[in-house]
Amino acid sequence: MRIKFILASALGALMLSESAFGLSCARPDLVRTLEEAKDSPKIYHILVGRFKSVSREPAYPKMGPNMPPEDQFKPRPPRIMQSYFEGYSLAKTPHQDWPLSRYPVDIEVSCMGPWCSSVPSPDRQLIAFVEARPGLPPILKISPCPGKTFEADGKQVQKIRQCLDKKCASEEPNWR
Repeated sequence: MRIKFILASALGALMLSESAFGLSCARPDLVRTLEEAKDSPKIYHILVGRFKSVSREPAYPKMGPNMPPEDQFKPRPPRIMQSYFEGYSLAKTPHQDWPLSRYPVDIEVSCMGPWCSSVPSPDRQLIAFVEARPGLPPILKISPCPGKTFEADGKQVQKIRQCLDKKCASEEPNWR
């Protein structure tokens, strides 16, 4: 009887522990994301720069001690936040890049259980894959598992330029 109680207690603690439900994401890979975008029937633009949110409020309320545990796992629909983009649309060569200022981009944030994404910080220079939409601003879809935004540095930007018009293999192991 005592063993059953110990097992039941341990199982209960495990079920209530946030770490037991830790979000496991595949490591984001720039080249893989580029190849997926090129293979997609959707049209993607590659933007390099910063996003500035129109709204000051967070997309989702913060999890905390005042939130009942059962509410942390309730499904929440994606939210679309308005933002402006400052930077450029990436092209094959730097002189073909298209400068963008106050360019409207919608950002869709979503949750997986208690883990929610957020609008990128305006302090971060990013490479972003945004989906074109007829008659609407393009949309950047951000989930709690990263994959559509990457830190922008010269090496990453150059890698994309080299791969825009040819197939490239990921530098990550076990991919194509």
